[in-house]
Amino acid sequence: MEALLRKLLPGIDFTEHLENDTDIEPLRPHPVEALPRNDADSIAQTLSKLQLDPEKNRFFGKSSGIQLVQVALNFQSNLTGIAPEITRRLQKRTEFWQPAFWIYPPLGDDSPKYEFPEPALMTSLIDLYFERIHPYYPLLHQPTFRTQVADELHLRDHRFAATLLMVCALGARHSEDPNVLLDNSFLRHTAGWKWHNQVRVLPKNLIYKPDLYELQTIALSSIYLQGLSSTAIGWNQIGFGLRRAQDVGAHRRRKDALSNSADNERWKRVFWVLLCQEWDTGTTTGRPIAMHEQDFDQVYPIECDDEFWDTNFEQPSNKPSQLTYFIYLIKLLEIQAAVTSNIYITRKPRDFSGQVSSPSDAQSIMAFDSSLNSWLSQVPDHLKWDPERQDKIHFHQSALLHTRFFYVQILLHRPFIPAPLELTKAGALPSLAICTSAARSVVGIFEALLKRNEHLESFFLTMAFTAGIVLLLNAWSGKRSGFAYNPVKELEQVEMCLKLLRSGEEQHRVAGRYSDILTRLMDAGARDTLEVLLDMKPPALTVVPPSPQPGYEAYSAQDWSYSNFPNLDNLLNTDSPFVFPDGDFPRSRQSQ
Repeated sequence: MEALLRKLLPGIDFTEHLENDTDIEPLRPHPVEALPRNDADSIAQTLSKLQLDPEKNRFFGKSSGIQLVQVALNFQSNLTGIAPEITRRLQKRTEFWQPAFWIYPPLGDDSPKYEFPEPALMTSLIDLYFERIHPYYPLLHQPTFRTQVADELHLRDHRFAATLLMVCALGARHSEDPNVLLDNSFLRHTAGWKWHNQVRVLPKNLIYKPDLYELQTIALSSIYLQGLSSTAIGWNQIGFGLRRAQDVGAHRRRKDALSNSADNERWKRVFWVLLCQEWDTGTTTGRPIAMHEQDFDQVYPIECDDEFWDTNFEQPSNKPSQLTYFIYLIKLLEIQAAVTSNIYITRKPRDFSGQVSSPSDAQSIMAFDSSLNSWLSQVPDHLKWDPERQDKIHFHQSALLHTRFFYVQILLHRPFIPAPLELTKAGALPSLAICTSAARSVVGIFEALLKRNEHLESFFLTMAFTAGIVLLLNAWSGKRSGFAYNPVKELEQVEMCLKLLRSGEEQHRVAGRYSDILTRLMDAGARDTLEVLLDMKPPALTVVPPSPQPGYEAYSAQDWSYSNFPNLDNLLNTDSPFVFPDGDFPRSRQSQ
């Protein structure tokens, strides 16, 4: 250590400081701007377990104990002059280093038996997936996927089979074939559920390293579930998927010769799709996001369409890539995530002295407005909004990007919309005017979509719902908004939002929920509270008690349902004892 210190700090006598442990004066009289680190990425790459190859290794970051071992090896090498790889090998005791086979379940224990659509229907569902979902969330590489299906990989590898079933489930949502519905059901909402429901999306045995198919299955399932519910179902899965992606270093950039390989590109795609879903659902549910920009350094996917991967990822200069949309969606969602992490935080961040260290709301809004305008100015020509654009995919991609842009603008300013009778303070931002202008722009895009009878994607639903509420707020505020006020025009635009939501009700249950809430809000005489507005009584379900342990008699109780307990809702919100119909069994709230 002394030799190393003399090498790093020549000409400094540190002996006195080492002898006097009460002396805490710094060895350098002046602080340096950039302190040298011993865990730079170039050093980290020398440790094989840190190499960012998801197919082979698990990932360990800079703060891990393994990284500290690498630092110690580097120090040892500097002092001894012997390269770390030829130093005396560690004596590993078998009982601590050999795999604990009793922890691992049998390899075939989690291999389910799946039922697939018949071949013609499967082909149709795959085509619908790549036509209706893939242009907006380019998760898979289409030629590779189709080749694997043709080779019947799904009959040999249950992990790929799960991915295929998710593709079928998403394609089924856009299919008119009655065979995609649940048996004996005529509800369009059940389309694809028979295939989605076969898959255990979250693996039973987490001790195994995640693979690409597992992450693809999680991402596809989350897209499917967003059409059923806007709340926690898909949100939980996405967070789990991101953890599994981090487990193998999919969030880190590769800097080796394989960085532009097809396999690495597929890993990049699945990571970015999961992260975009995380940012989106985190905003929709108002929950903290799991990953921030300082947590990853993965680069964007290559702007190259699937059919040109074989030509060294060279996109023809005369053909805009469909992946460009996804890159700009990522950039916009990065701004959205930053808005939710700064404007909607639970408490302001503090420095080590306990002082608030974040910028003011006004400073943040100005910075985000600048970022949004910069993003909008950089959108390429084929994605700029043009209601007469002929290319169908680019038309939809442009519509999605611009409605998302206005949604983020509303998200930024909506907390500062004043109440109708609230006096406007000097210097306050015209937040209602900004949000109303953005909502009207969203409605203009919806009009173009409905005029052309274009299909509705689930990604529009949240934007339509938000725009409708903002327009209602402006209508209620009246002339006090300082904005052009025409109550008839405002309500016509709200009706346009409702029309778009209702056009999606057949495919997406969440569209029906949004339209019901918006319809009720339009009733000027409504006096509903939020609890009443969102109340949904659960159906009377038969509850089966858990099976008894061996050696115990089975508990012979009558069927339980909500009808047996008229005060169940009150009981579940109190600490009162729970009295069963056939006996007195006090239970704590936790037990209930």
